[in-house]
Amino acid sequence: MSGGGVTRPTLALGLAALALSVATLIGLPTPLQAVAATAVLVLLPGQAMARLTQVTDLALSALLVLALGLATLTAVSTVMFYLVVWSWQACVITMGAITILACIARARQEATP
Repeated sequence: MSGGGVTRPTLALGLAALALSVATLIGLPTPLQAVAATAVLVLLPGQAMARLTQVTDLALSALLVLALGLATLTAVSTVMFYLVVWSWQACVITMGAITILACIARARQEATP
């Protein structure tokens, strides 16, 4: 979709990042919180950044989602640790923000003819 606005997958990814970040922070039952945290900390940022690439192979794309998500989480956690500001809440917020920013970048790609 070019020139017609944001596609549904991009919007859904950004909204999911926002909703799951808030849900993780306000507290959920432990099993649900683990699933939400995994999504916010690894899967959603990885998916948002993988969508910025031109990769069309499904297996490579799945690997890219995990690799980008884990690499970003490692970088964010390391920087927070060295700046002595690490907390799991700050990490959730940062990874949610990275996901939303990647969705905005993807929306700009989609809007470009």
